[in-house]
Amino acid sequence: MTPGTALMRWLLAVAMLYGCAAAANESCRSPVESCSFISSLLLQREGYGARATGGLGGRFIEVTSDRNAGPGTLRAALQQARKEPAWIRFASDMTIVLDSQLRVPSNTTIDGRGGKVTLIDDGLGVYGSNNVILTHLTIDGRLNRLTQAVNIANGSHDVWVNHLDLARMSDRLLNVKNGATDVTISWTKFHDSNKVMLLNNITSKDLFKNYDRDSIARVTLHHNYFFNTVQRNPRAQFGNFHLFNNLLENWDFYGMSFSLEARARVEGNIFSNDAQRKCVEPEFFPTVEGINVNYCRYIPVAPGRTALENGESDRGAYEKRKARHGYTRDYKAFLRMKDNLYLGDAVPVLQDYRPERVPQPPYCYSYEKPTPALAARIREFAGNVAGDGPPAAPRVGSIKECKPLPMDSSGAGRGLLRDVVSP
Repeated sequence: MTPGTALMRWLLAVAMLYGCAAAANESCRSPVESCSFISSLLLQREGYGARATGGLGGRFIEVTSDRNAGPGTLRAALQQARKEPAWIRFASDMTIVLDSQLRVPSNTTIDGRGGKVTLIDDGLGVYGSNNVILTHLTIDGRLNRLTQAVNIANGSHDVWVNHLDLARMSDRLLNVKNGATDVTISWTKFHDSNKVMLLNNITSKDLFKNYDRDSIARVTLHHNYFFNTVQRNPRAQFGNFHLFNNLLENWDFYGMSFSLEARARVEGNIFSNDAQRKCVEPEFFPTVEGINVNYCRYIPVAPGRTALENGESDRGAYEKRKARHGYTRDYKAFLRMKDNLYLGDAVPVLQDYRPERVPQPPYCYSYEKPTPALAARIREFAGNVAGDGPPAAPRVGSIKECKPLPMDSSGAGRGLLRDVVSP
């Protein structure tokens, strides 16, 4: 090889390297799938909320101010996101003390990866919005006001909540209610709170008044960590719910609760509780009823309440009001319990109840055998951790194969793995 040929090859290699770098940089000028920062997150979607693409195809908005409101703030970014799809990122680590709840519009991603972003005293409201992604954020209410960390309601759909750290809310950490559906909650840490999560919420004296609206709910919970909570991990009524590979550890009152014809598949979850542990609750939790409560006295019996008995949370109201409203529906939930693991002093409570009424998940999912090793991995990676999190397990399901689902006209579904049912 002549010196001139070697020089030409070297120059060509440099040009190709520069061109590839320039192309990669160009592909990340907007939130598109060719940007690896975007695609690495979207590849993790699964469950009922897997069609969420957030601000994909829109524009990046960078939060530069940690103030509650004003130019460069998260509140201002969410106002801009009402005009067009937006992928919101943060210029640096931030702790934002909020005066009031932030409203998240449709076609929005709030992405805290790459830094440590914490919201203080209030949280995020997703009301009548669709196609929303919330990832890698910490929300700490400090028990300062009656509000929620994440409230998904009023017909919202296609929402993915991922790698959040939620704590110390006087109301609840997370709700999915009032006609909201197609939601996935994954790799999120719920801790140091009383009433953690409602999947649907009864607000009428007639328990089934809003059944038609709320029974459409479809929610997937996987690889979440419920730690040092009191109750409602979650509490679910009506709707279809798939809970797999979640870790519940050291609840003070009870673990899960299902009632009122909820259709719940509860598989591969891990329940761990120590009846001799020290109580770490505050002196009292404030409540919406204006009553200060503390549950430390229940710790010795809490391991025997991995869940309330099926339907128990609503049985009293059901029996009292059945004659008046003519109920024909069941106060119990339809349950399929499968392969759950009980560690420490924890003991099983729930059993299958009319499991034929519980649908098979219509998707592939990253199910893992429940083991102490899986519990350790959830402890390590759930919450607002650095990076995208651990590699997903191979996906399983009652299907022959999984393949990419083409986007629909709105852009939803790109890169999603879906079922192909065997003939």
